[in-house]
Amino acid sequence: MTMLQITPFDIFVDRNNAVYLSNRFGGNVHVWNEGSTNVTRTISNISFCPGSLFVTINGDIYVGSAFDGKVAILALNETDRTVVMNFNSTCFGLFVDIANYVYCSMRTEHRVVKQSLGASMNTLITVAGTGSPGSASNMLDHPDGIFVNINFDLYVADCDNNRVQLFKFGQLNGITVAGKNALLSIELDHPIAVFLDDDGYLFILDSKKARIIGSNSNGFYCLVGCSGTRGGEPYQLWYPFAAAFDSYGNILVADAVHKRIEKFILITNVFGK
Repeated sequence: MTMLQITPFDIFVDRNNAVYLSNRFGGNVHVWNEGSTNVTRTISNISFCPGSLFVTINGDIYVGSAFDGKVAILALNETDRTVVMNFNSTCFGLFVDIANYVYCSMRTEHRVVKQSLGASMNTLITVAGTGSPGSASNMLDHPDGIFVNINFDLYVADCDNNRVQLFKFGQLNGITVAGKNALLSIELDHPIAVFLDDDGYLFILDSKKARIIGSNSNGFYCLVGCSGTRGGEPYQLWYPFAAAFDSYGNILVADAVHKRIEKFILITNVFGK
């Protein structure tokens, strides 16, 4: 990819393997088409520092402000942006489900909200958290990344509780699926992002240990940064903010401190395995 002065906050890979990156302090979003080492498109008319990012199947780009509660949509091939959410908290994690609800994790308000794209900007529905920090099953403490599956179940990186919570559709009491007190326990240290693969297995960016945790039918395992030490080598991370799969199963990671995107290649055939 082209060398740019970037501070990556979020990353998204669409079904055509185009890579979208929100450049927090550059005030823009960069797009690379599959196979391209040069930026294909730069979106600069956002008018706020871009943070969270999501791209729908039809190419609409949703961007959350890194410093306030604005979420804007930039339709494919259009230059104008439209604010679709506006509230008094940073939208740290952003997701649009298949029913056209926009979800935001309101980190400093310790909850996750959603809003129908057809509703007023003031019509927010709380789907996780109470608005106060806590570790009870219905509470969150500085939630960060989120993921919504096709059943509308919500996964939350409950950062300061060092756990990942699963909120089944319509339920306000979460189930701890990773971290302390989970059925298949793994120690986490400030998980910042969660994402699922095509088989529904959970993957976690564990920020303070600078590693990627994966899961399969046997439980959790470490994929990247397994020494637990930060570093600048290609196999290391420093402060991963977000990650996403491409269609080949490779993982792309936005590493904020290193100001780079790293791509970890899926190995499908290993001798002796």
